[in-house]
Amino acid sequence: MVQDQRIGPILAIDCGTALTKAILLDQVDGSYHFVARGVAMTTASPPWNDVTLGIQHAIHQLEDITGRLLLDEAGYLILPQQGAIQGVDACVMVSSASPPLRAILAGLVPELSLASAQRAIAGTYTVVEDVLVQAPHRRLSEEEQVRRLLRYRPDVVCITGGADGGATIPVLELVETVALACSMLPEEERPRVFFAGNAALRQRVVDIIGGQAVVHSVDNVRPSLEVENTVGLRQELDNLYRERRLANLPGGEMLQRWLSVPLMSTAESFARQIQYLWYLDESPKGTLGIDVGAAHTVVAAVFGGQVHLTVGTGNGIIQGAERILERNGADALIRWVPVPLKPEQVRGILVNRKLWPTSVPQETEELWLEQAVVREVIRGVLGTASQVWKVGRVRPYPHLSPLFDPILISGSALAGAPRPGQIALMVLDAVEPIGVTTLLLDLHGLAPVLGAVGLLKPLAAVETVDNGGFVNLATVIAPVGTARKGEIVLRIRIHYEKGGHLEVEVPYGSLEVLPLPPGEEAVLEIRPRGRFDVGLGGPGRGGKRRVRGGLVGIIVDARGRPLQLPSDTWVRMAQVQQWLWDVGG
Repeated sequence: MVQDQRIGPILAIDCGTALTKAILLDQVDGSYHFVARGVAMTTASPPWNDVTLGIQHAIHQLEDITGRLLLDEAGYLILPQQGAIQGVDACVMVSSASPPLRAILAGLVPELSLASAQRAIAGTYTVVEDVLVQAPHRRLSEEEQVRRLLRYRPDVVCITGGADGGATIPVLELVETVALACSMLPEEERPRVFFAGNAALRQRVVDIIGGQAVVHSVDNVRPSLEVENTVGLRQELDNLYRERRLANLPGGEMLQRWLSVPLMSTAESFARQIQYLWYLDESPKGTLGIDVGAAHTVVAAVFGGQVHLTVGTGNGIIQGAERILERNGADALIRWVPVPLKPEQVRGILVNRKLWPTSVPQETEELWLEQAVVREVIRGVLGTASQVWKVGRVRPYPHLSPLFDPILISGSALAGAPRPGQIALMVLDAVEPIGVTTLLLDLHGLAPVLGAVGLLKPLAAVETVDNGGFVNLATVIAPVGTARKGEIVLRIRIHYEKGGHLEVEVPYGSLEVLPLPPGEEAVLEIRPRGRFDVGLGGPGRGGKRRVRGGLVGIIVDARGRPLQLPSDTWVRMAQVQQWLWDVGG
């Protein structure tokens, strides 16, 4: 471990499913700044099977940008730095390039213990291949259960069921079935077994399975009907992912010698950074972070300092598009597109995108469709995430989004959009925030690595953010309430710090953009009409709020919550196009 006080330049590597980024942080005038980044294709899969190649390409690009020599003639990172422009003092790395764990769940009641286990798994890089239910009228025969276990050959089997001191016989029957299936597999292919059920049965479970597979007992995910505890199972799955996936990243042996802290999953590092953002102000609202990747979408929400992490495994803009088509059909994507598209066109574009995951849209139809995929994957993962959020007063309307400030958005599909207004509109359509919210854009892809940087040198992560690591995209005002379209629901007066003011009346159903350039500040005086709520103390209550300028300015989203799209195809397309024009997209 490098001594903290001696750390100067830091190299942070983000090895994703499609792209690998090499990011250089260094001290400028005594504090850390983002300097530059290099981007290359990830080389974890065939024909390369070596992530080091993609990392070296990204570092070479970084060398070309900065003029700093980072790799020696053999391709090894120069550690520590030598002179002013050679090497770095430390290196950290995060990765989501490894395939997720494959799991089978086994339990008694889908609505209780199995649902809790699903929520525990949602916070990890794990895919549920099948669910074995032992409840009456839903129970499969032992033969069929064994057949499924042998067919999928999962990495892990999670057994749940029975409150502490509750059901025993049906739980033990499941355990015996899993033990039988394990005994029929080659020893090297046997899954790890996690028992997260009735605590009174732990020793008996070990006695039954112990000779056939490695078994771990963790806290019951449902110790009683009213209590849920997902922490233990989630931590065990995280540990297994590090052991079986991150530790075996192809070509990662050489990288291990570079790293100043252990290799970390992208989701874990990202969640740490979102938690830090909350601690900046200790806001009474929540803080939300969304990172959209090619294969996975990560959502981290912090309420009262407690972080809630959800990993949309397989729900990135490449793999997630295929799932959307399978589950909801092409219409789920077409509804966000302002031009006519047929289902077969949608499938053709998405198949081509999957074949070339690092490509960028060449035609406007491809761009609108990719942005539709971004909306749908975020909406899907948020729907899963919100089931485990413990928010209290931060969620005044149970059917709507909690109050968030700020919302940080990350990912190449968002940061790489041609115009800032398109980025803002994707977030508004997907998250549907309420009240007054600041949208922050992770333009350089820093958020996924800064959590790992913070483990090494907390000051480096703090100063990088303070020195403009994230960009203010917009301040959003989204009133909650209903009215007739065109009826005035909000009056806003903007007092600009540099002098002058602007008064605006906002009609219901509209999307307004008000000017406030980056670097400038203003005081908003917000006066809602009637029972409309802007998150300033309750329905009908207004107030003042100091805000900073952003790439888009101030967005007043008075389209209503929840957002409704017109049912008529041509009216809908015209409406979507109008919204794009409204935000300058």
